[in-house]
Amino acid sequence: MIRSFLMLVLPLLLSVTGSASAQMLSCGEGMVQTGVGTTKEEVLQTCGPPTTKGENRWYYENQPGQVTVILYFVNDELQQIEHQPQE
Repeated sequence: MIRSFLMLVLPLLLSVTGSASAQMLSCGEGMVQTGVGTTKEEVLQTCGPPTTKGENRWYYENQPGQVTVILYFVNDELQQIEHQPQE
């Protein structure tokens, strides 16, 4: 319940802070963020394996109707976190 709430509220908070600041994603007991040199390995250790991997993109999907999180990497470093509602 709390995780679902955070997955819905966190994207709203990130959109208010703007794209110039660090973006964060809560994963289980930990958190990953952009702007601090977070690597793919650190994301994997914190969030576990993604649902799907693309070239320089990792997708974390929840249950239908919830948010899909897309992590973008450049040179193995987390650069952007995007939240997309699922249809």
